Amino acid sequence: MYCCGNCCRERAIDIAFSDILRWSDEKRWDILREIYYIDNYPYKGRGGFYIEKSINKKDIERPCPFLMNNKCLIHSTKPGGCKDAPHAYTEFKECPSFNKPNDDVINSTVKKQTQDTLAAKRNFNIVMNILMGARNWQQ
Repeated sequence: MYCCGNCCRERAIDIAFSDILRWSDEKRWDILREIYYIDNYPYKGRGGFYIEKSINKKDIERPCPFLMNNKCLIHSTKPGGCKDAPHAYTEFKECPSFNKPNDDVINSTVKKQTQDTLAAKRNFNIVMNILMGARNWQQ
């Protein structure tokens, strides 16, 4: 399927607890090193884990570090939020792959992502230990 890369450029890449655990099991330190906890996105106190591209608002044009020539370098193990895009989001109507999702798809996706975000917060210390270990990993 063709990838226009818009969601890789224009959307904060949410990282779920299940993604972090999966990448830890897969020893994907290259991916885990790019994840940060941001407490003020989208609203103060409602932060979460994101791919580094979303940290600096002036670099909003900076794409996901795993997007190269409109190809996802981690396609086989990409984040759950990326698997849901663009079909579960209404902001990507210009995407050639976009099919307007029905409300059930949107609601179930939001529910799943909310549960996974809350799981990451409940297990914050575990997640931070994994991420710190990834940052200490030497190539």
